Amino acid sequence: MKESNDVLESQRWKPSLWNRVLLITTFLVIIVLAGGVVVVRYLGERKLHEQARVAESRFVDIQRQDIGLFAVPLAWAVRKELIKQNYDQIDEYFNQLIKRKVFGLIMLVDPSGTITVSTDRKFQGRSFSSRYPGLKLNAAGAVSYKVQEGKSLYLIPVMGLNERIGTIVFLYSYRQFLPQ
Repeated sequence: MKESNDVLESQRWKPSLWNRVLLITTFLVIIVLAGGVVVVRYLGERKLHEQARVAESRFVDIQRQDIGLFAVPLAWAVRKELIKQNYDQIDEYFNQLIKRKVFGLIMLVDPSGTITVSTDRKFQGRSFSSRYPGLKLNAAGAVSYKVQEGKSLYLIPVMGLNERIGTIVFLYSYRQFLPQ
């Protein structure tokens, strides 16, 4: 029986040096290729996230430009009604706008700083500076202040012939960029 084991062991295949080198090289090539796939995928995802961030930033910038364009006719419409002291019509404008989910609060502030019209009735008749301390109403043009991530407070002057007759203030929530 011992002789048959010796015969089996002598017949067992023993890889040559060339076969060992080929086996190790093949194993290393497979590891390098798998590592390359992982690295390429990681870099691709990183680039995709960077492009999404840039697209989101551009999307917000476009919305800001749109608000700048929207602010002019809104100020003129409010000016027309403000000269007539037609506060009910201004309130109607604001209530129609607030129905859109991007607007959070819309107010009209008189030159003395008192909130005369507001979509949130509890602010009417109160001082603007008590609600938003540190924000100045005397800017020459439209101004925005970031109040939290994805939201800005806009101040739009309403001008009469020679002076400011009011300021429109609204909270705007930027729409999110959803790539398809």
